[in-house]
Amino acid sequence: MTDKDPPSKDEFKARLAKAQQKQEEASWESRDLKVERSGAYGRAWRLSVEIVAALALCGWFGWLLDRWLDTKPWLLLVFLIIGAGVGLYNVFKVAKQMNTGDLDE
Repeated sequence: MTDKDPPSKDEFKARLAKAQQKQEEASWESRDLKVERSGAYGRAWRLSVEIVAALALCGWFGWLLDRWLDTKPWLLLVFLIIGAGVGLYNVFKVAKQMNTGDLDE
């Protein structure tokens, strides 16, 4: 055994306060991690909506033109291909903005 005296109450309180502060900081970091994960789901959802919206809008427009001009199904197919291209372009554009941090979320 050593001849050292046990820590005083003030020293103990200071060490306890420091440990509690460390624990609180660690819990805030884990909360931030959860927010980042939910943000990733939101980003993935936005990218998939970009593609689906472009396909649906262009497909609907092609279907309307097919009915009006009686060219079934050619304009629908053409506009679906255009919609796929526009959707992919939008996804690449938004993903690039997300990676550089220029996107307002």
